Amino acid sequence: MPFSSDAFDEVTRAVLGTLAPTRVLDIGCGAGKYGHLVRQVLPDCVVEGVEIEPSYVESFGLNALYSTVHLMSATEIPQRMVDEHFDVAIIGDCIEHLPKSAGLDLLNFLTYRAAYTILVLPEAAIQNTVDNVLSEAHVSVWSERDFAWHDNWAWAQVWQMQYYLLRGYLPARTSLADLIANLHRRQMQLRYDTVQAPLALTHVNHTKIVPTEDGGGVYWRVQ
Repeated sequence: MPFSSDAFDEVTRAVLGTLAPTRVLDIGCGAGKYGHLVRQVLPDCVVEGVEIEPSYVESFGLNALYSTVHLMSATEIPQRMVDEHFDVAIIGDCIEHLPKSAGLDLLNFLTYRAAYTILVLPEAAIQNTVDNVLSEAHVSVWSERDFAWHDNWAWAQVWQMQYYLLRGYLPARTSLADLIANLHRRQMQLRYDTVQAPLALTHVNHTKIVPTEDGGGVYWRVQ
């Protein structure tokens, strides 16, 4: 059965409440954790899911939870959803199940097609198949060192659980800097097993600044 730590659930609820997306893509639905979470915060949001394991659709009632369930591997998204745009894409406890090259391809693709991408995943958590489901195995390793290619993102960690916010190219109602400030004002406490720590997101912003006629500068893309 799919398992997901609740270490960053409060953070994700706050992010969704601030961004107020109208269309969300949940990649790797599993038991539907993030579908339920989106529905709790935004009952009228259109939530689409991507799930590779057919048995999960019936076992966890995914068709009733999601507006649409795309039964396919996350690796197929760049080929099959090229004309789709989302306010938020969520990859919760999923990307570590993909080959590293496929995960990087997916994240690059989503930069063009999601205003924000939320990533939640463990570091150094060994997992093989679960109940004979091959797709539950962890096959790739991720850390903050893997995001040097991206120009505007943030991350936090509590023990082995990691959280990432990637600002895509599409417009959004809130900049990443303002979103981070809003989250920090809430003074949320993160918990994983016996470890507790305050939320402290590190913002990495390498967005190019274009000179203006008055001698100043502006970011070349939306923040």
